[in-house]
Amino acid sequence: MPARRRLTVLLVLLALAPATAAASASSPAPSTDAVRFAVKGDWGFGGRDQAAVTARMCAENARAPLAFVLTTGDNFYNPDGTATAANWTVPEACLIRAGVRWRAAWGNHDAAGDGTAKVLGTRRRWYTFAAGPARFVVLDTNDVDDPAQTAFLARTLAAAREPALIVAYHEPAYTAGLHPPGLHQQRAWVPLFRRGRVALVLQGHNHLYERFRVGGVTYVTTGGGGGPLYACERRSPGLARCRSEHHFLLVTATARAIEVRAERPDGSLIERVEVPVPPRAAARR
Repeated sequence: MPARRRLTVLLVLLALAPATAAASASSPAPSTDAVRFAVKGDWGFGGRDQAAVTARMCAENARAPLAFVLTTGDNFYNPDGTATAANWTVPEACLIRAGVRWRAAWGNHDAAGDGTAKVLGTRRRWYTFAAGPARFVVLDTNDVDDPAQTAFLARTLAAAREPALIVAYHEPAYTAGLHPPGLHQQRAWVPLFRRGRVALVLQGHNHLYERFRVGGVTYVTTGGGGGPLYACERRSPGLARCRSEHHFLLVTATARAIEVRAERPDGSLIERVEVPVPPRAAARR
């Protein structure tokens, strides 16, 4: 190559180098600053209501992939605890095809069968996992009085280093619905939530949507995933919202706040709430 041509090529490469470096620096990298997931409970009933809720979840997953679906229990009815074509493969087909991962709580209807263990991959009754800036603790209200479970909860909250702490289980500690509030949960677990800087507790069992704020902790009941709906029946301290509607939750957790969107099957919102994440120094004694 002639010397003049070599010099021209070198000058062109030097001119392009800064632009190439700038383009690489501005390219977005995978972020762990937030985790986006869906939540539903009391859903595995079969029929049009379950299918409608799931179809909307699939639309949200197509718009932006969900990290996972978290359940608040009663995953499979008719027969209890057993996954069938009617309550699983047909109404949940779009989520199954999309390969969305499941993280499930065990409800009272689930304990009689193996669907939650085998189909949803949740063999443990209580467990913990982390995703993005959040630590999740999933508990089993079929056995609230087991001291081993309460000790596990206490250890997990004390050891958590993630800023956003989220707990999920089936039977609610606070509720205005048909089934009464769980006094055992209030005695055994609620003090740990307060002291352990838990931001959000997700509940099921009553087939409705409701939100409470008690002791600095937000409790959301999401039991409108497909079963027959229950009415809002009682006045309860801390109750901020109660609606008897089919829905699921679309949740985005960051280190500072957790956005909860209660979404109807038609895509409209029951409400959107931003739950603050308590700073580590604000852990309650």
